[in-house]
Amino acid sequence: MNDPEERVQRRLGLAAVLFAVTVYAGWVPVTRLGVLSRLTPGDVAALRYGMAGLLLLPVLLLRWRDVPWHRPWLLLAMTVGAGVPYFLLFAYGMRLATSGQGAVLGPGAVSPIAVLLVWAFLKEHPSKVQLLGLALTIAGVLAILSRDVFSGGAHLAGFALILLASSCWATFTVVSRVMRMQPMVTAAFVSVVNALVYIPIYILRGGLGQLAVAAPPKFLILQAVYQGALTGVIALIAFNYAVERLGAAGTARFMPLVPVFATFFGWLILDDHLDLGTMIGLGTVLAGVVIANRSHRTPL
Repeated sequence: MNDPEERVQRRLGLAAVLFAVTVYAGWVPVTRLGVLSRLTPGDVAALRYGMAGLLLLPVLLLRWRDVPWHRPWLLLAMTVGAGVPYFLLFAYGMRLATSGQGAVLGPGAVSPIAVLLVWAFLKEHPSKVQLLGLALTIAGVLAILSRDVFSGGAHLAGFALILLASSCWATFTVVSRVMRMQPMVTAAFVSVVNALVYIPIYILRGGLGQLAVAAPPKFLILQAVYQGALTGVIALIAFNYAVERLGAAGTARFMPLVPVFATFFGWLILDDHLDLGTMIGLGTVLAGVVIANRSHRTPL
């Protein structure tokens, strides 16, 4: 590959990863916007997995044999870790937390939790650099928690739900690494299975009737397209494209931008305030993730 062509490929990869990071960051305030309206977290979950499941059903049908059906317990862990249970925990937590707090305790906390899970279950000891990044991330989370404790603890329940959601996603990340499925196959499996299980239950409980009167059609379309199509499909394709052009390590270095962008979008779209504790927590978590990603090991 000649130098001009290589530069073009790297620029395309850079554009793809920045697009994916922007979409993932916007998902935090968009989810908060949804659950602060007349929609319930269950409604938003139905829009997310219903849309993603519909779009990715052809992928699952075409790649059916690529799913390791002989490992049902690991598939179940993936289905729960990135599925409706994960989403409901995060969405209910975002009813109480700001976008900045959700970004730090959500996307910002996933990587260190995954490092701990790999250490505990796969017996892979983290490097000193990863341990330093882990310590900084924990310090950032504590900065947010401590401020709320001293101010009366009104948001601690929301923080706990978001951290549980982060633990679910970290579990999904580790299990995905063990399973070694293609990302598109993984996304199709998780989305379709969650849609097949959750949507019938949602309909039987009268969810469609509630959804029809809960919000204007434009708002429902926004949630369905952003949650299901942009986050669940298009951003995933863009991220995988970036990995092919920049490499896994090069792409992972951009992920610390997610909490930063999410905090900014929350302030811009929802007028979420940025208190001192969140600022300290965001800066510390950002430093921790950046340092951890400088490790020579393959990032999670």
